[in-house]
Amino acid sequence: MGLLKKFRQSRHQRISNAPTLSLHSGKQSPDAPRILFVSHEATRTGAPKIILNIVRQFQEKTDLNLQSILHSGGFLAEEFGHYSEVDCLNLPRESTEELSRIIRKICLRHKDNPPVLAICNSMESRFIAYELQKQGIPVVFLIHELPSSYEVEDYEKVYACAERIIFPVDVVHDSTHEKLSLPAGKCSVVPQGLLNPQFAQDLDRERVRNQIRQELKLPEDAYIVLGCGTLDLRKGIDHYCGVARTLLRKKSSKRPIHFVWLGEGDRWAHTPYHYAMLDVEKSNIFHNVHFIGEREDVQPWFAGSDVFVLTSRVDPFPCVIHEAMAAKLPVISFDSSGGATQCLSQGAGLTVPYADYEAMSERILLLAANQAIADNIREVAYKKVYDEFCFDKYTDHLIRVAEQTTRIPIARQSAASLPAQAQATNIRRAA
Repeated sequence: MGLLKKFRQSRHQRISNAPTLSLHSGKQSPDAPRILFVSHEATRTGAPKIILNIVRQFQEKTDLNLQSILHSGGFLAEEFGHYSEVDCLNLPRESTEELSRIIRKICLRHKDNPPVLAICNSMESRFIAYELQKQGIPVVFLIHELPSSYEVEDYEKVYACAERIIFPVDVVHDSTHEKLSLPAGKCSVVPQGLLNPQFAQDLDRERVRNQIRQELKLPEDAYIVLGCGTLDLRKGIDHYCGVARTLLRKKSSKRPIHFVWLGEGDRWAHTPYHYAMLDVEKSNIFHNVHFIGEREDVQPWFAGSDVFVLTSRVDPFPCVIHEAMAAKLPVISFDSSGGATQCLSQGAGLTVPYADYEAMSERILLLAANQAIADNIREVAYKKVYDEFCFDKYTDHLIRVAEQTTRIPIARQSAASLPAQAQATNIRRAA
């Protein structure tokens, strides 16, 4: 893996200045069918983590040749190389002659064993998907995004190039259908599930609680309101600061309350972070709001905080909600921002009207003051995430879709022999 480490991306750099980079894991089987996996990037964000987990589980559950294409790089590029052959393109996300040429070259690299299928993750991978279809490779498209950021023409092309389309949650399926009627017989809704089933399970909660408060120089009894994501408007860092401002003005909690945000992004002048922090400073709450940057291991922060708030404007089915539920961290989310409401139903969390800072601050204070309510949410959420959001079942469904699309038996016995009832678990809708 020395070559991979050489190209490992720093926070604000691409993985390489070269237009394309090919890396090989050395775990290929010459005669096995070959499947491509496409990610728009390899950052430590939700969509890349999802497709990386799919690649990892395909390696565990099949004997396929696995090949990944990254439109651009990131910290996770090295991990993709653990499980598959990797090409990092470092090209703009648009249709160009250069992209066509490189994708054609990748598809022809193994002339005696060309790819039989491509699994393309996220609408941001659509440009590579178009080129793969031109090469005659069937495409299974995983659409995670809400359609507010895309045009009808984008969906027309995706519908045309995809053999199957899989959505993670009803709200993404339904809103996409409202944007442009979905093609009959191609679509299903299957939640991708918790990325790491052991998330925060082996931690000493009291110890990590003390550690993170010591690191941030907070009082031992500090009540931590956790947020997580890139420093941008989609994730609502300005809303997060607005909730902090509203709550801290109340001064109605017996414990000191601190807002801690995990995640990185642009911090220079005129970025969302710049103006969010300007609001924090002018509101005189600077000492209670902490943007601590990206952490390689976020588990201690979930296990050692007191409540998680999702302040996103648009967040289709955020992985951080599953992680909070697994860590027994109560979640409060804005309604109408995506699929979090479906996760938090039936007592697994709290939702408030969209962008209602007053309502969210009241719910935070309620949980801070009433341990019984918080504990009940923890237990309901913990059970729900393991009952309903299992990544193994998601991957098994993708394996069956791959078999149906290619008409090639690819699953090992453990995945192939699942009873029909178990195979259908968590499939919300099939069209």
